[in-house]
Amino acid sequence: MRERRRGRTILAALMSFAILAPFIFLGNIFAQEDMPMDEGMPPEDMMGMPGMGAPAGGGALTWSEQPMPEDLTMTYDEFAARYGQPRAPIPETFLFDAEGNPELNTKNQWEQLQRIYASRGVGAAAAEEAVAGKPGYGLATRITREMTAKENELEAINYLYQKGLDNFTFTIRYPQVTHSAISPGMSTVPIEVGVIMKVKPGVDQRYPTLVYRKMKKFDHYGTDRQIFRIVDYEGGMWNPKEIYLWNGTVSAWNGLWPQNNIRLTLYDAAGGQIVSGTQSAGHTGGILANLVHPSELNYAPMHETIIPPQDKSFRGGNLNLPYTEGWYYNFTFNIPLAQLAGLDRAEATLIGAGGIEGSRGATSAPPPQLSATYEGDASRASVQAGTDRATDAARRGVGMSGYSLGPPVYTGPVM
Repeated sequence: MRERRRGRTILAALMSFAILAPFIFLGNIFAQEDMPMDEGMPPEDMMGMPGMGAPAGGGALTWSEQPMPEDLTMTYDEFAARYGQPRAPIPETFLFDAEGNPELNTKNQWEQLQRIYASRGVGAAAAEEAVAGKPGYGLATRITREMTAKENELEAINYLYQKGLDNFTFTIRYPQVTHSAISPGMSTVPIEVGVIMKVKPGVDQRYPTLVYRKMKKFDHYGTDRQIFRIVDYEGGMWNPKEIYLWNGTVSAWNGLWPQNNIRLTLYDAAGGQIVSGTQSAGHTGGILANLVHPSELNYAPMHETIIPPQDKSFRGGNLNLPYTEGWYYNFTFNIPLAQLAGLDRAEATLIGAGGIEGSRGATSAPPPQLSATYEGDASRASVQAGTDRATDAARRGVGMSGYSLGPPVYTGPVM
């Protein structure tokens, strides 16, 4: 029993010592800090480690800072020029000091800055670019994509417009003269020349289909989009179709076609230009429907007699104007009588927006002159023989009718 009490006493003493020991230790430390130091005793941090001598001179260790030699430092411009480095978007904080003077760094220091900022794009703005925010970056990305899509729409519609400028053919009408405007002593006379523009065969089936296939990929709904109507030919039948395009694309289409003009130029036999004129082609944004269903010219009203050469082409041949579909243009020129005598051929051209030339139609070049074609005695003899045979046949026919015929006619030059 006595041993059991003694063990409890020892255990209690040990627990008390364990609790009080930290406080006793800390108390000794604080007590030492409060103790005054002797004047001859060096501070503790000035003393060396046990077994080592004190630092020379008895002073504390300090860092010595020595400036780099000037021949080892340079400005950023000098660094880029000396080592052939492209300029990086390094902020001006590193390029100039507080007074605005260029900073001088070593080659290694400039290389560090070059490596950090070279990958951030060209220009100081890229180096100081703010971190993209979540809503703003997504919004800016969508806007950029939409701008690109609309730009592609405009490029496609311009491409189709230029392809459409070659969809037509031209027929030039025989020159007309207003007899009431002619009086004795006139040096210049007014003439009218008509131009008929038709749609090339097969264009009404090919071109609208090309437009639909080219623009279909841009078709989607939107508050800034509108219906663009196309009638194409597919599967052996006409199919009216609708696609939704950006308002700006449709406006561009509707604004390009009215800029088309028709230019008519008259030439003389030597190929020189006599006169030229231009007028609107009369096209609209509804050109696709006009290609499929062109308007009928209806040149002559019902029961009107068309007297030649009103229904003749420039080189002859019937125009059949009352049954022609297309566009008709009437050009009026005042031409000197001497130049009018040399009028030999004409040319019509479709001029698009920006001066782009499209379809072209011209009358055939004049045939070579007879005197230039037949050369030598053998050629002249053959021509004369043919003329004589035709004259003899005419004499026999005329003689049976009771009329008389003059001497033989020779078409070649007289030697």
